[in-house]
Amino acid sequence: MTIAEQIAQIARTLPEPLAREALDFVRFLQARECGEWNDWQGAQAASLAHVWDNPADEVWNDVPLR
Repeated sequence: MTIAEQIAQIARTLPEPLAREALDFVRFLQARECGEWNDWQGAQAASLAHVWDNPADEVWNDVPLR
């Protein structure tokens, strides 16, 4: 049995709200795979640049990451 068949078999047992959520996730994975995800990330970065890049937040630029 292929992975896709296994996913379909499990999906058939889910209640409708969870099946919709699973479908949304599969569509997200599909969009990410075909590059559409990068377009969304670029749009988000451009629209939030004024929030991220401002003098008041400069202190956070040098916070060490764990």
